[in-house]
Amino acid sequence: PPTTSAALAAAVEVAASMSLAHPDFDLPAHPTPLSQGLLEGGLEVSAGVVSKSPPRKRLGDCTLECSSPSNASQKDYYKGSAEVGSPLSKTMLYNQRERLTPDSHGFVLALVGLPARGKSFISRKLDNFLEWQGLSTKVFNVGMYRREAVEPDQSGRSDFFDAKNKVAAAAREAAATAALDDALAFLSSGGKVAIMDATNSTKVRRKSIVDQVRACSNRFAVLFVEAICDDAEILETNMLSKVKNSPDFAGLSLEEAIADIKARVAKYEDVYEPVQDSEGSYIKVFNLSSKIMASHCYGRMSKSIMPFMMAIHIGSRPIWLVRAGSGEVDSKRAGETDQFQLLSHLSSGGQSFARSLASFIEERSQRYWREAGKEREPASVLTSTMLRAVESVRHMTDDHEQTAALNPIDKGTLAGGRLDVECRGDDSPQCDFEERYPDWYAEWKSGPFRKRFPGGESYMDVLKRLESVLVEVEMSTRPVLIVSHVTVLQLLAAYFRGTPVEDAWKLAIPKNTVMEVTPTSGGGFVCEEHALVLKEEGKTDSKPKGRTGTRGCWFPMIEQLSGDGMGHATMPGTLSAQGLPALLGVGVQAGASMDQDADVGQYNAWNHSE
Repeated sequence: PPTTSAALAAAVEVAASMSLAHPDFDLPAHPTPLSQGLLEGGLEVSAGVVSKSPPRKRLGDCTLECSSPSNASQKDYYKGSAEVGSPLSKTMLYNQRERLTPDSHGFVLALVGLPARGKSFISRKLDNFLEWQGLSTKVFNVGMYRREAVEPDQSGRSDFFDAKNKVAAAAREAAATAALDDALAFLSSGGKVAIMDATNSTKVRRKSIVDQVRACSNRFAVLFVEAICDDAEILETNMLSKVKNSPDFAGLSLEEAIADIKARVAKYEDVYEPVQDSEGSYIKVFNLSSKIMASHCYGRMSKSIMPFMMAIHIGSRPIWLVRAGSGEVDSKRAGETDQFQLLSHLSSGGQSFARSLASFIEERSQRYWREAGKEREPASVLTSTMLRAVESVRHMTDDHEQTAALNPIDKGTLAGGRLDVECRGDDSPQCDFEERYPDWYAEWKSGPFRKRFPGGESYMDVLKRLESVLVEVEMSTRPVLIVSHVTVLQLLAAYFRGTPVEDAWKLAIPKNTVMEVTPTSGGGFVCEEHALVLKEEGKTDSKPKGRTGTRGCWFPMIEQLSGDGMGHATMPGTLSAQGLPALLGVGVQAGASMDQDADVGQYNAWNHSE
């Protein structure tokens, strides 16, 4: 009836006004005569809440939502304008942003800073990190060019850096120019990042760098990295490190060397000019990453380099890399003949390893905190999400982080879509596929770093998901334990050793072994390997033994060892329980890791996990 229609129309208007004024005004969730009338009147009811619906236009089989500009500006003001933005103009700032996107042809990272501010430390860390990412990177140390032109006993003394010494100033300028020429030649020949390790302390010097780079190619970008340090303790550490290791101070006593470098710093301070916004893109690092300031940094600069530079510091702490303990076949699938039998919990040998690992980490942690003279804090423990990795740390903590970034490489269809089925020995998992899939293996050998498993991942893919983990490890000031799998540990080992990342697949990752890494004040790492004596339940284990080395002395590369009898035999490209300790020169309890060798006879090769 007309009266009912009028009442309904009035109700619609009231409901609309109340809904717009009070977002919590509810209507029944199920259709009622009133709510149906609201829909017919141009309102929508969703979960009982009334809202205005825009008029709809029918176009073929599609329903288009339309709204007038005036209504959109009123409704969406607090959500931002819905207007399409205009293209950026080709201004200088836009051009700079365009050059600093990931498709740039090359970067010149020019260090800036007074002596003993950590420039060489930053250069070495960046060089290692960028090379690990697969970017061809090289450091050009201007001091090395200077020493080649003029003997260090002359060019290394403080009076050589006096701005009033015109002959010396010309020699230093020539060294800087030669270094930059080589850097540009490196980029022109296919290099990706050239790091200029020098003071570059004046605007004139930095402008010269920018001008030379642009004259060479407008495809290259320049980023200044300024190291600023006013922390007395860090300065003292940097100066001691410099005078003890630099050829400039050979033949001087420690006191004479310290006095000379302080005099050199004073001469640089007379002419030093901090980087300004008008000079282009820059990152400023204060006191070796206690604070970061950046301007006009885009693309890879903000995505990778800045988080990494915020993470690095000169503090020392142990970093332990551990392969997950040996697993056993899931009892629910034990009777299946599927070549990709799924691993589940730790085997008896894996459980013994977990107990020995807990004892080892406890001992090393106590020693670290005692020598540091600090109150003990818990180690940062990271594991993959695989059950074996989680169970490997159960005797030391329940409070740890599981992350899929540490999961083994996804082998796609070749492994039946299962993650926890990997290599049978200490070498690359791809080697397990050589006999079964020879055609694919031949393709993989042509480019092992970037070749993907069908429907799975490549080493490069794994590296990309590992980047955040590596930044977290670099950032930590506490001991760090990582329990993961062969492919992941190969990539991490390549970073800490400085091994070319393309060769990471060649690194052997032994079972029942802890790989201990300690950062050095120079930006590198000291590496130590410990083959654990497995600890049986209720018994004590002997102290782990190992050998030390720096960067390149870690892990044997894949080797061929012959069998030596029952239980000691090795397959091609692997190390037996007895062969590994013999190679490393360490002692291992007899039969300590027999469970993985015995598995060769008990199960087929596909049961052996990362």
